[in-house]
Amino acid sequence: MDYRKFASFNVIGAIIWTCSFVGAGFFFGNLPAVKHNFTLVVLGIVVVSVLPVIYEIWQGIQEDREEKAAEQRKVEGTEK
Repeated sequence: MDYRKFASFNVIGAIIWTCSFVGAGFFFGNLPAVKHNFTLVVLGIVVVSVLPVIYEIWQGIQEDREEKAAEQRKVEGTEK
C-alpha cells in the first residue's frame, strides 16, 4: 500500500472515529440516567480502562511462578 492511500484511510478513519464518539457522547450524555449518575459512569469507564493492565500484571505474575516452579523441578531433578 502506498503512503498516499494509507494516509487517506488514516484520515478518513480518524474522522469517522471522532464523529462516532462525539455523537455517542452527545446521545448518552443527554440520557437522564447518565446525567444523574455521571460519577458512576466515569468510574465505570476508569475501571474498564484499567482492567487490561491488571490482567497483564496478573498474567506476568502467573508466568513468573510457572518459570520458578520449572526451575525448581529442574534443580531438584539434578540433585537426585
